[in-house]
Amino acid sequence: MSRVAGIDLSAREGNPTGLFILPDFVWRTVRRDEEIVEGVRGCDLVVIDAPLSVEIPWRDSEWELIRRGFRPLPLSMGSMRELHERAVRLAERMGRVIETFVSPMRTPLVDVLSKKTGWNRHERDAFLCALTGLAFLEGEVEIFGREHPIYVAKRSYVEGYVRALLQKLPGFGKR
Repeated sequence: MSRVAGIDLSAREGNPTGLFILPDFVWRTVRRDEEIVEGVRGCDLVVIDAPLSVEIPWRDSEWELIRRGFRPLPLSMGSMRELHERAVRLAERMGRVIETFVSPMRTPLVDVLSKKTGWNRHERDAFLCALTGLAFLEGEVEIFGREHPIYVAKRSYVEGYVRALLQKLPGFGKR
């Protein structure tokens, strides 16, 4: 089975970044670029919740997300430009990388799983990134945009996966 890394990236090194590896169920919060690069070593796919391309004010993928009722942050914001620059710098060192946007995948069931596992919000979002990677490999993603694609796991995929995990608790996961 393919190993997939999910990264909920912060704009600045030193701030908390969530890292999650599936199917290993290994997660942690990291801060340094080297920790991120080392943490994803050996993964077949890396999924990052950060913009890998820029088009001001919005990319085609973001226009689609906005039309569907989601609210991505504009890439004209200084912090979003910083996030983009860090994401691109890291992506160059990590092999196959795709972009996601986790907001459409956050559900009450994901919140229940997050509380039961003790994940912080960065680890929760990194889990959703990694889950998007598995969904991508299984053809279970929605693709927003063509020029600047953003991949989002289908809600039914997320809900089914999370339900199955909740049935296995307690004793789920390791840090």
